[in-house]
Amino acid sequence: MRNNWTLAALAVFTLTITGNLFAAVPAPKTVDEIVLVVDQDSMTKGELEEAVASLFAAQGMTAPAPGTADYQQARKEVIEGFIREVLMAEEADKEKVEIQDGDLDHSINQELDNMKKRYATEQEFEEALKKEGISQEDLRQDVHDQLLRRMKANRILQMKQRELPASVFVTDDEVQQFFNQHPKDYEQVKFSIILFRIPAKSTPAYIREVQKQAKDVLAQLKGGADFASFAKKYSQDQSSADKGGQMDPMYRVDLNPKLADGIFAIPKHSLGLVNANDGIYIVKVDEKGTADYQAVAPDIKEHLRKQKQDSSFSRWIEGLKKDAYIVEDGKVVAYQPATGVETAPPTTAAKPVATPEKTETKVEPVASNPVTQAPVAGAVPTELYPTLPNAGSFTFGLGMEGFSFGSQDLSDFYGPSIKTNQGFPFGMGLHASLDYVLDPSIHLGINVEGLWKFAETVNFSPLGQPSYSEQWAASAAGPGVEAKILIPLDESTNFVLTAGGGYYFLMGASVTVSGSAVTENAYLNGSNFGGDGSAALELFLDGNKDAAMDLEVGYRYLQIKPLTPDLTVNKGGPYTTLPTPLTNSDGSKAFLDFSGIHAGIDVRFYIDKGS
Repeated sequence: MRNNWTLAALAVFTLTITGNLFAAVPAPKTVDEIVLVVDQDSMTKGELEEAVASLFAAQGMTAPAPGTADYQQARKEVIEGFIREVLMAEEADKEKVEIQDGDLDHSINQELDNMKKRYATEQEFEEALKKEGISQEDLRQDVHDQLLRRMKANRILQMKQRELPASVFVTDDEVQQFFNQHPKDYEQVKFSIILFRIPAKSTPAYIREVQKQAKDVLAQLKGGADFASFAKKYSQDQSSADKGGQMDPMYRVDLNPKLADGIFAIPKHSLGLVNANDGIYIVKVDEKGTADYQAVAPDIKEHLRKQKQDSSFSRWIEGLKKDAYIVEDGKVVAYQPATGVETAPPTTAAKPVATPEKTETKVEPVASNPVTQAPVAGAVPTELYPTLPNAGSFTFGLGMEGFSFGSQDLSDFYGPSIKTNQGFPFGMGLHASLDYVLDPSIHLGINVEGLWKFAETVNFSPLGQPSYSEQWAASAAGPGVEAKILIPLDESTNFVLTAGGGYYFLMGASVTVSGSAVTENAYLNGSNFGGDGSAALELFLDGNKDAAMDLEVGYRYLQIKPLTPDLTVNKGGPYTTLPTPLTNSDGSKAFLDFSGIHAGIDVRFYIDKGS
């Protein structure tokens, strides 16, 4: 629905390559006609045909015959995607962008393994290669070249995105104007369907038979038959049939225009037939609502912001095409500036829905432009940012840290006249977190954390009294919340900024007084809020980028006060009664200080990241 050249470029060429690799073993270019040349790279007729077929296969459709309007449109999209990818890869070479050998080898091995799965045995795979006249080494080199080009293009695309401002200003007036221009697009409908599929090239007799069956079922439904039961029995859209034909609520803009017109023409609480390209639908309309500006305004604003950013990308691509040498079907293609494109209304993200044309059986694929309806939009975040998870997923993290604390707490408690001799005021911590991916780069979550301060000893001899020592132990734990911002650095690394806070309780904190005449234990109670900020370098541990190691450094501020002692005498003798709460030498409330710089290692797991 959205007019986004970035999506088109990546979606088209991802399908170009994967479709070409998975469909069959590619034939060598020396025996296949070259139909497109872009500077030093080329595409053969076989590669082009496989890519076009993949576009339609992604929608559950069979590619139309060459020369038809639908085929030519898909062919145009594939060619444009190839041109853009080659030019972006060349720009990556100029910028001296490097692709890690490990990432490239992993992707190559995955592609080759997927191809081998198309054959029952390794021997059949070898025979297929021999039939095409190529060796496994030749095939691996061909896959290497295609994947390297794609990865370079993706990398330079990320770089160009980061060069843009983090946000583009869109006024409320612009949002209101857009909404006013598309008022019907955000009308909402809740409905159920029964699909009677009509395959392409069906005979007139078969079509009449399907129409008769649909009308007969509709008559029974109007006579009182149960819609859910009939949907499970008759509907050829399996995903909705399993739910009794029920679809999630949708906006008009989420539906194919022809299907939307038919559905919205049916009155509320009524039944009707809707003819579509892939068959006939019996539709039961449960609810219909008018457009709500407040509900859709955020989605419109985000769409307009991205549209403004995309214009910068378009100008950049046009600049690359202007200087490129392109030959299509043996003819040099002269550069022509791109014409303006119409602004399309955005689909809303406010209510995640499974649109009919995105279900497994596809309700209404758009024949005029199959590329825009290819179900690859959900994969864009991981294609643009392979290190980022999809929105709506979760990440789980476990980590440990080392701390460097100040000594101000005991210095204040004893006062400047007493030498505290505390040793090392250091400690460590463990934590676990569960984050929700609000946006691929913005995560919000909860955590639990435990902090241990290494034991600190104070030795001193009061005037006229036996010498003794006091040993302080401090540990705290508590729940908290956190927010993370992930910034991709390359295809294997993120830069992570984290801010959070929580409420901490002393756990096992105590002071033990030891001397020749007395041994005392005072267990300390207290709680307080604390905050933390850190920066980390996130390195992925696997090729699928589902697990990562974060090397982080940060600063925590946490002082727990007041301190309430619970005194226990373990050995007779004179002892000092501790005040409640503990007070410093100047009369202020004493505290245990967990503030300081920390450094640590986290292991994070990306749950349901998607591929």
